[in-house]
Amino acid sequence: KAIKFAVTFRDDVELLDQAFRHFTIVLERFVERRISSADPCPSPDVPSEIVRLVLPFKDQSSANHVKQQLNSLSSKLSVTVQPVFVSPKLDQQLKQHEIKPPIVNQQCIVYEFKCNLCDAGYVGYTRGHLHERVEGHTRKSSSIYRHYHLQHNSEMPERLIEQFNVIAKCNGKFDCLVNEMLYIRMRKPTLNVRTDSIRAKVFV
Repeated sequence: KAIKFAVTFRDDVELLDQAFRHFTIVLERFVERRISSADPCPSPDVPSEIVRLVLPFKDQSSANHVKQQLNSLSSKLSVTVQPVFVSPKLDQQLKQHEIKPPIVNQQCIVYEFKCNLCDAGYVGYTRGHLHERVEGHTRKSSSIYRHYHLQHNSEMPERLIEQFNVIAKCNGKFDCLVNEMLYIRMRKPTLNVRTDSIRAKVFV
């Protein structure tokens, strides 16, 4: 029992220490505002400022202890500090299952590029991930790269991928080439060099 009590007490101390480290930052900001302001302290009728601290949840006993300590400090200041307890396991699960934007995960597709500075466009295909193909368009040999630097005398957008749109999902390379050719002929993008890429790429 003594060992269990010592472990629990140590955990409570660590949780309180983390809470007070967060609170110190809030307190410093509050003091700075008070020093720089000539207004007197607010009357009891004026609602106090509410500051919420996000803390890991261990157990209800520790949470209640932290609340008591923060309530005691809040009563001495015109700032109400409210702890918000979050389950570390839930937080970890959310980070592990972070969903990437669908456009980044797309592969074996026909895509279209639209310039953000004019009406110029480009249609292409890729069997790999779209974001990798977009990275390829940042090279000097790319017609999109040359368009920005020669036509607009400008650098490419930092988020270049936002100028791309998936227009067809393909079942294989030949299917991609057929769809690419059809969309080039329908949309007539100004940055494409050839309109029939099947003969040029089907055996590559």
